[in-house]
Amino acid sequence: MPTQTTEPPSASRSGSNLIGPIAVIPENELRTLVFNELVNMLYRQLPVSITSTMAVAIIMIAALWQQLPGHWLVIWLALMSANQASRFFLYLRFRDNKLQTYQIRWRARVWATGVGISGLLWGATAVFFFTPESAIHQAILVILVLGATTAAVPLIASHMPSLYGFLAPALTPFIARHVLEGDPAHVALGLILLAVTLALLSFGRNYNRLIVTSLRNRYENEALANQFARQNVDLEQARIAAEQANRSKTQFFAAASHDLRQPLHAMGLFASALTQKVREPGVSDIVSSINASVHALEALFNELLDISKLDSGVIKPNVTHFALDEVLDRLRGEFAAEAAANGLRLAIDGGRHVVSSDAVLLERIIRNLISNAIRYTSTGEVAVTATPVNGRVRIEVRDTGIGIREENRQKIFEEFIQLGNPGRTSKKGLGLGLSIVQRLCGLLGYSIRLASEYGEGSTFGFDVPLGTAQVQRDGGAGAAAPLQADLTGKLIVVVDDETAIVTGLKVLLSGWGAKVIGSTTGNDVVAAVHEAGKMPDLLIVDYRLGANENGIEVAQRIRHELDPEIPAILVTASITPDLDPQARAAGLEFMLKPVNPTTLRERIRAALQTR
Repeated sequence: MPTQTTEPPSASRSGSNLIGPIAVIPENELRTLVFNELVNMLYRQLPVSITSTMAVAIIMIAALWQQLPGHWLVIWLALMSANQASRFFLYLRFRDNKLQTYQIRWRARVWATGVGISGLLWGATAVFFFTPESAIHQAILVILVLGATTAAVPLIASHMPSLYGFLAPALTPFIARHVLEGDPAHVALGLILLAVTLALLSFGRNYNRLIVTSLRNRYENEALANQFARQNVDLEQARIAAEQANRSKTQFFAAASHDLRQPLHAMGLFASALTQKVREPGVSDIVSSINASVHALEALFNELLDISKLDSGVIKPNVTHFALDEVLDRLRGEFAAEAAANGLRLAIDGGRHVVSSDAVLLERIIRNLISNAIRYTSTGEVAVTATPVNGRVRIEVRDTGIGIREENRQKIFEEFIQLGNPGRTSKKGLGLGLSIVQRLCGLLGYSIRLASEYGEGSTFGFDVPLGTAQVQRDGGAGAAAPLQADLTGKLIVVVDDETAIVTGLKVLLSGWGAKVIGSTTGNDVVAAVHEAGKMPDLLIVDYRLGANENGIEVAQRIRHELDPEIPAILVTASITPDLDPQARAAGLEFMLKPVNPTTLRERIRAALQTR
């Protein structure tokens, strides 16, 4: 039975500890310490929770303003604002004085009450804001509430009563409302929402178990270290135990991320499909905001996954020789609009060198440094230079931003550290960018350098070995933009064990002109193809399927029965390091969930060209 964050008991469990008879901390004291830290974690994350909740609430009001009576919307927003304001008042009190042991039980109940009220208010929208006459507004309502609940799970999963008290009242009314509508489409959507709810609860329980286990190991190891120090015993055992606990945490999170990638992938598909169907200008702006929020959530989630993958050792460098200007040209195109929107000059020069490195990892290092520079620079410029120095290429990213004080120059490379962002606004990310840069540089054998003057700006730099291969250039920044696939008349087979993803891909691909056959197992595909009277032009398959079968095997079986030359794309939430080469060896393209619809369309175009 999983460990949950209930209130600490008054009596200890006899003879129970994690590390055996040498543990020096009583079980009741250990459980109290863990519970106290979990509640403190909840309160530390309140600004992010409140900001995201109010942002989604305001978007919802704007989306439904012309559809529903204004006084209903104002009353609902006022209730939500009052609840969030009361929680922010608790945060202000907590910030000035960290919660003490005697306050924890009461504060945990207050927190659970506040988050439960928030869940009830979200759930109430299924009753009062449901618009039977407008499928578009129904979709907007479902997507916004799903986005709010999905984003909340990692923030409140450390306290299981709060997780249950939030998800149940928030999503159960939507499930019931769609099922009670009675028609097949609404019933199917209700069942999909039920599956998403169960997936979120499963992820929350696993995440809670991970946090509790990590904290117990931390306090046990701290107690052991103190005991060993007092006895002048070598502290190496405690260090090894702590590192093992940290590796277990990252490995578990990397595996558990599969469960959260699925609903995030489905949200992205539905949001993109909705963009194609909306024609009203006011609603189009709202849908664009929804898409931007989904992309932002994907970016934040990917930062967390990058840290977990780097710490668990699943990323291995693939060193090749390539032209540096191809990387810099892509980054110039990626950040030019953002820099201009912030009133900054973006200068990227000196990239006409061949280097020896991992192209993907090197691009990620430079991208994170440019993104960080733009976030913390209000006027002036961000400049990227590449200069040959003693057989290497010195890459530097310089900005005219806020600069970094001497005492903070090591701290900025720690996880979740953000200088100049006391309110933890999500526009400046999670504080993982420089931590990822340092890990990637270490993985590639580079030393990251920092020179900064507070108030004047900063320069980050590192050296990359020169390459020797002659690289054919394709025109760099002047190359034509990728063409979008014309799917008119194409037959595409989609196989995924998540019904929501099959539905989302059907809607998205149909909007691009394709005819789609969807399946959750692949067993009925051949019969459906014969009924359609046309051979498939493309297969899109998930990796993890039921009946002890995977997507590569299903694609091979369909090809064997229909046509061995059918192109196929494997789309998966699994980050197993050898899965990409396995897929390519079997003749399948590989994509990792959540998939950007624009990228998917380009991959489809490329796959169809090979036909």
